[in-house]
Amino acid sequence: MVPLPPARAGDNSTADLTGVIRARRLKTWRRRLIAIGIVAALIALVAVAWFSPLLSLQKVQVSGSKLVDTDKVTNFVLDSQSGKPLPQVRPGAVEDSVLGEFPEAEAASVHYAGPRSLKIEITDRTPVIAIEGESGYRLYDSDAVDLGTVATAPKKLTVLSGGGHQPDRETVAAVIRFMGELRPELRRLLVTIEAEDAMSLKGRLDTGQQKATVVFGDSSDASLKVRTAAQLTAEGRTEIDVSVPSVPVTD
Repeated sequence: MVPLPPARAGDNSTADLTGVIRARRLKTWRRRLIAIGIVAALIALVAVAWFSPLLSLQKVQVSGSKLVDTDKVTNFVLDSQSGKPLPQVRPGAVEDSVLGEFPEAEAASVHYAGPRSLKIEITDRTPVIAIEGESGYRLYDSDAVDLGTVATAPKKLTVLSGGGHQPDRETVAAVIRFMGELRPELRRLLVTIEAEDAMSLKGRLDTGQQKATVVFGDSSDASLKVRTAAQLTAEGRTEIDVSVPSVPVTD
């Protein structure tokens, strides 16, 4: 606050006080007008950025995926956001649209990467089974999401064989349930799995030192069945039936 000058004899004290108050008010309004001007300038800059075609989305960088065609993701985002200034592009909305269009992706992380660019990091779903077919190997994850077909099955991924016939949907669902229950280290032990039907699952187990043929029966108690079979395989058993895991049968 501006201190009041001391009153002097012979002065018009009332007039002096009025002048001081007027000066103080002018100073206060000057500060307010400067603040209002700064805010107005910021609003104008934001408005220009929000609507300016100079900041329209021009480039999308996609990485991280082996199952999703990154060029298709780039084209999809550019087509859906074409001509939109980058400040109007909402990363959350782009993430949702990418996941809806490309079910092979489990997650999509979208970030601004410059005045006219986006960067998208794709996290693939994890396949748990490869089903052999005439055109290659169709991959599925533990939620039974179809991850597409590849020419060769990925290494360490269990391959489902129908034993001479193409398994039906119920059989495939049972195998996926069975594989989805297994932790990765157990899943990797199964080289192949066969299923004549949903109640007749069997597979080839490889511990690295020993191999065995294992009858699993239905898809229940998958982890217990594979752990039991792996222990018996390590003991040298080559023919194992763990369809009732509490009472395994061996050769």
